[in-house]
Amino acid sequence: MNNNNLQRTLSKLIQSGSRSNPAMNTLINDYTTYHIVLVVVGGFFVLIFLLLSLFFWTQLKRTPQAAKHKWTFEKKTYFSLGAVSIVVGLLIALIVAVNATTVLNPLPGFSSLVDSLGTPKAGTQMDKLYQACNTWLQSGSTHIPSLIQSKIDERLAWQRPKAIISGMLLVVFGALGTCLWRTLLKKSQVRESTWGLKERALLVFGAATITFSLLLVVIFVANMQGAFAPLTLTLAFG
Repeated sequence: MNNNNLQRTLSKLIQSGSRSNPAMNTLINDYTTYHIVLVVVGGFFVLIFLLLSLFFWTQLKRTPQAAKHKWTFEKKTYFSLGAVSIVVGLLIALIVAVNATTVLNPLPGFSSLVDSLGTPKAGTQMDKLYQACNTWLQSGSTHIPSLIQSKIDERLAWQRPKAIISGMLLVVFGALGTCLWRTLLKKSQVRESTWGLKERALLVFGAATITFSLLLVVIFVANMQGAFAPLTLTLAFG
């Protein structure tokens, strides 16, 4: 019942088009910030992948072929890394563009969030959270209720460290991957045709660092959003 009341209250405030309710403004501003963070951080990664793709394609053109219609390991590596950089960069750019439209007009997206709110069981923490949020919205107070604030603090207690740790791990895996691929490229220039177990292991680890780095990009961005806009996630997930 509290969830239905919360959805009804939010829907009425959205439909009214009024921005005179401070509590509602706080929610919408937090929701907008959530998407601004993705636009800013995502835009940074788009730039990084753009620069990487330019670097790899430049190196590809500079690398000579071993024979006609035959590419060396070095040339194949630059082509593959360049292709991955372009695809990932374009994908992130698309996500950034979608979120930028939400920043410019947050109400449609916020309405979808309201419609997606689940129905918690009576007496649960989520039910109490919805009830507190509903009461807060109806009061129009600028002060966030203590129950909601405590949930926000709980989220920030682990979301901020995760953002920092994932960012640090991203740097570590990026540096490790760079070292591994440089080592592989040097070895390929000496004796590509006689690679042993060590070189093949380096190749596997090099591919793994790329996979983990891309995964860490997602984790880092998601936790940065939660760290800067915790109210939206608290409302959605508790």
